[in-house]
Amino acid sequence: MRTLTTKDLVYISVLTAMLCVASLVAIPVGIGIPITLQVFFWLLIPALLKAYRGFLSLALYVLIGLIGIPVFAGGTGGFQAVLSPSFGFLLGSLIIALYIGKVAQKRPSLLTMILHMIVAILILYTIGILYQYFIFNVIAESGGSTTLISLIIANVSSFLPLDILKAILAGIVYDRLIRHTRFKNI
Repeated sequence: MRTLTTKDLVYISVLTAMLCVASLVAIPVGIGIPITLQVFFWLLIPALLKAYRGFLSLALYVLIGLIGIPVFAGGTGGFQAVLSPSFGFLLGSLIIALYIGKVAQKRPSLLTMILHMIVAILILYTIGILYQYFIFNVIAESGGSTTLISLIIANVSSFLPLDILKAILAGIVYDRLIRHTRFKNI
């Protein structure tokens, strides 16, 4: 395990705090998962901090929410969030943090980074939708009335275009920040 410096801890803390604030502004769309800026920060944070520190930042965010501080989408929090249909996306954020962080370590071009961020969104959707299916059909015992196809259609039609836009913007912001002298060795 890598030792974290004070600088590392500051970066992790500040970016986690930014994610917490960005998650509070939520637009409900009716399928249990609101539109927030979470996805933007789930992509940007590991791109800036790389895999290990980026993962720690997002894991800290999930932990803060699980202990009851209302930092999840729309100002929710607490361990009961594990039973929320949107919790799979929080779990998926941890996986994509490792993926995007590893890609960012190679200092890819803007286009390459954006393409990897779009792939990360597909990974996020896979984990999130499978978790939704599990919650609706196993935990809530809806009797199989919620099909995997209906969840895919609902999520993709409601969120994918906006999340692809967030990926493009996160890639552009990453590229602009990484070119700045203060962020070259973050």
